[in-house]
Amino acid sequence: MDQIYKYRSFSASLASGYKLFRANIRTILIGSWIEALVFGVILGLTLVAFYFHYLPAEIAAIAALVVASIFWNGRLFQLIDGGKPKEKLWRATKAMMWAIPFFVVPLICIPCINVAMETMLEERPRPTKALFTGFKHWGYLFSTLLMSCIIMVALSLVLCIPLYICVYGIICDHLGVSGGDPSGLPALFPLILFFVGALTGFFFLFAQLWQTYALAYAHGAILTRDNIQQQRKRENANNEIKATKNE
Repeated sequence: MDQIYKYRSFSASLASGYKLFRANIRTILIGSWIEALVFGVILGLTLVAFYFHYLPAEIAAIAALVVASIFWNGRLFQLIDGGKPKEKLWRATKAMMWAIPFFVVPLICIPCINVAMETMLEERPRPTKALFTGFKHWGYLFSTLLMSCIIMVALSLVLCIPLYICVYGIICDHLGVSGGDPSGLPALFPLILFFVGALTGFFFLFAQLWQTYALAYAHGAILTRDNIQQQRKRENANNEIKATKNE
């Protein structure tokens, strides 16, 4: 990733993430469309499983969705900054484990995102240090996540309209059935839900890429700022030592 270790504002991190995505979109599409398609298919199956309220299928679909996300992220970073596929896959697995607390308790566990990026990008990751650094720069990470999520919500209002229509239809149908009315959904609705979910997942995954890259740039900016601060402290300490000797 070009010049990731450079201090920049959170808005500059968002802009850099978009520029990286735009500059490499062809490479990303050609190199990762299979992983994205698999993710989309599994998402479609997950929606169908929840539509039929079959618990074993729901659990299996969610587990498959997590595995597909790991393969996607491993391939994604392998395309951008190189590395062996198996190594990136293992790193993506560990990064996913660190990201899970964020999805459970978002505000408190925002620093876990910094640890996930540390795991994916650094040659010798130091998760504990990255976690403390994330808490130190909680506001910076929060601002980056907040702005990127606002933009993603706006994008989802366009990309996910067919899926929203399907979900709204399911809700209205369930309300009618609970009131004693017969189901008004067509017999082929589960198939429609599958294809809509698969296509939505496929395209939304690529649209979300820039947010991932923006968080990677935010991680680099945080490290750079800490290194600059430590260097200044060392220089001040050396200057004090020299001043003491001169006296």
